[in-house]
Amino acid sequence: MRFDRLAILGVGAIGSVIGGYLTRAGHDITLIDMWADHVEAMKKDGLRITALDDDFTVPVKAIHLGEVSNVSEPFDAVFVAMKSYDTVWATHFIMPYLKPTGIIISAQNAINDEIIAPIVGYTREIGCVITLGAGLYDPGHAQRTSTPNRHSFTLGEPSGMATERVKALVDIMTAAGPAKVTTNLWGERWAKLATNSMANPICSLTGIGSAAVRLTPETANISVNVASEVVKVGKAHGVEVEPINGIPAAKYEQSGDATVMEEIKTQLAESAGQLGEGRPSMYQDVLKGRRTEIEFLNGYVARRGQEADVPTPVNEAITRLLKQIELGELKPDIENAKLLERYI
Repeated sequence: MRFDRLAILGVGAIGSVIGGYLTRAGHDITLIDMWADHVEAMKKDGLRITALDDDFTVPVKAIHLGEVSNVSEPFDAVFVAMKSYDTVWATHFIMPYLKPTGIIISAQNAINDEIIAPIVGYTREIGCVITLGAGLYDPGHAQRTSTPNRHSFTLGEPSGMATERVKALVDIMTAAGPAKVTTNLWGERWAKLATNSMANPICSLTGIGSAAVRLTPETANISVNVASEVVKVGKAHGVEVEPINGIPAAKYEQSGDATVMEEIKTQLAESAGQLGEGRPSMYQDVLKGRRTEIEFLNGYVARRGQEADVPTPVNEAITRLLKQIELGELKPDIENAKLLERYI
């Protein structure tokens, strides 16, 4: 399958990084977003990408959400990079602009493949697990905050087949960072779910960065307990969870052993330098007063845990506290870590 015409629906930090690099590599890709200032800045001055090893500006094909109705030639593939809570309407919105053989690629946090696939059809959805760091603080200017050699994209079919179209997409994505095919999309998704659930809400609760979460004793303990619950819930649902931050999932299950806990925290601390200094997406949302994706991360873990009768006290507590943050009843502060001590 050829992917001559591509689009990104949701040009936030991740969507901007993907769009900027793929445009620079010569791909025909349309960037669609709701943030008017961002779209206008890209139209006027191009899209600037600042990375640890690079800084470039590239003219891009950017359009407002309301301009999609002017698209006359349908797309071969659309990356949906919207917030998880916007997945349903965004999928329905972009479907008429797909070719009959066109696909939607979920390039999001959380496990939205199971939301998109029933809408477009299970043969027309592909998962893209994102593991690069990015930020978008000013219109028209995205930052890539993770190291350039860090693995960035894992693509897979929900069926687990290593199809030619997934291989073709991996070839395309290498222009934006190291990429690979997986035959275990669900295991990769649950591993990323653990990573997001470990970092995003804890940064949002405490006001510290992703690397600091791993280096601060109080938050490191919390994050490992979060991952332990994710692995247990995933396993109960038949998922073979892939390594989480380079550490075998089974090891997190054993984190109740003090020695194993210290081994995990040491490994996480050693790899903290690869994260860069950017703020995770949830913390960016908190700072902007926006709704967070907590119900699709830790809240999702808690719900799936209830289905399988697996206790998830840490994820449940974090979900409750983040809702307080959203309502302004609680402010990000390192002291908030103490509110979770009795759950670990």
